[in-house]
Amino acid sequence: MKLYNFPWGPYPRRVELYLGEKAIKGLELVEVEFPHQPELWPEGFLKALNPAHSLPVLDTEKGPMIGQSIAILEYLEELYPTPDLIGSTAEARAATREWIAIFDEAASFFGLWARQGSAVNADRHRPSLEAALAGAERYASKLRIAEEKFVGPFLAGDVLSMADCVAMALIEFTDQFYGVPLPKDCPKLMSWYALMSERPTVSRPAYPEAMLQVAHGLPEQTDCFI
Repeated sequence: MKLYNFPWGPYPRRVELYLGEKAIKGLELVEVEFPHQPELWPEGFLKALNPAHSLPVLDTEKGPMIGQSIAILEYLEELYPTPDLIGSTAEARAATREWIAIFDEAASFFGLWARQGSAVNADRHRPSLEAALAGAERYASKLRIAEEKFVGPFLAGDVLSMADCVAMALIEFTDQFYGVPLPKDCPKLMSWYALMSERPTVSRPAYPEAMLQVAHGLPEQTDCFI
């Protein structure tokens, strides 16, 4: 199998964190340039992998490419069930998937905030403060739902699951790249974030410095502090 990925976006990072926890052998990693710079790739490279022109993409070598990060996680979990990162019972698996859904929705809402409100995206998306603020409000609401549900120490209970990988990929990206901290009224999520940050499988991604300087400070750019 081959995994086509790049090292710091929130969706590729989900898979990277998951693979770090699983220690899967025999999976070839093909690291490509930032996917919004297709001029750096061979002609038709990403289109041949994924019509959505996005990463990650998993080539299972057994059929169609898998071009959605959560589908990749579920596929790999079926192939490599140890260590268990989804749950050993129907109830545990449902809990993991519910947490994944919360943070997947949060990622979509944050994407709206960042795409429409950050100067780093102005050359690819038409700026709209109204859309950005709507995304920020919905993103914050998902975090506060997670705060209310959280029992800990991990999202789905006593052991780490793929939900933690999905959530960590988002929270570190919003914090480190865009300078958006967790809301002050989410202390349980703050403690969880600190716990995840200390794991040996988690290290700070190498963000492109020029992009980081423009992107960081999204709350100030949109005058929105969640």
